[in-house]
Amino acid sequence: MAELIPLAVASAFWPILLVVVLVALRAPHPVRLLGSFLVAALLTTLTVGLVIIYALQGTALVSTSRDSFDPIAQIAVGSIAIVVAILIRRRPRDAPAVESQGSESGRIEHMLERGAPLAFVAGIVLNLFPGFFPLIALKDIAELDESFAATVALVLGFYVIMFALIEVPLVGYLVAPAWTAQATARFNVWLRENASRLAVGALAIVGLFLVISGIVDLVE
Repeated sequence: MAELIPLAVASAFWPILLVVVLVALRAPHPVRLLGSFLVAALLTTLTVGLVIIYALQGTALVSTSRDSFDPIAQIAVGSIAIVVAILIRRRPRDAPAVESQGSESGRIEHMLERGAPLAFVAGIVLNLFPGFFPLIALKDIAELDESFAATVALVLGFYVIMFALIEVPLVGYLVAPAWTAQATARFNVWLRENASRLAVGALAIVGLFLVISGIVDLVE
């Protein structure tokens, strides 16, 4: 349970999600793109998350994981996060932030720039696979064996935190569009220059946290 918030925060800085924020905020109609992507993303993640949780409940993977599988999973996912952070850190210095990370980022940018309908499709496609950090979180929620309402609340809360970089500017555009347009323009410039550092820091910190937690649990 204590892992859910740091896992959600780290997931918010996953490189592909940062690409979505960068592309949407510089588009002519960011509210449409952000709103379409967010609705699709929340519907997809909530549905997929609940399916995974109830598929795990009652299995040996969950019932025995606290003593055996949990530490191994934490070490494995933490190590993957650290490796990804190292790979991003070793990106050529003259490459433009996270947007230069391969053809997948280019496809995402192309989809988002073509308007709200494809932004909705991108929100579905990019979230069909939960990702490494959300998988650990979903497993933790499955172990709690809460009621359906509580499980939905936990999953929704996790993903609300994960999509915070999309939700905050979206709310800003709805409440104070003129001020938000100026603020997001400055933020987008800053994010473009610092996205890689943010991704590296979040992945490295949470990766180390998971590895250390796993090692401690194995030793105990």
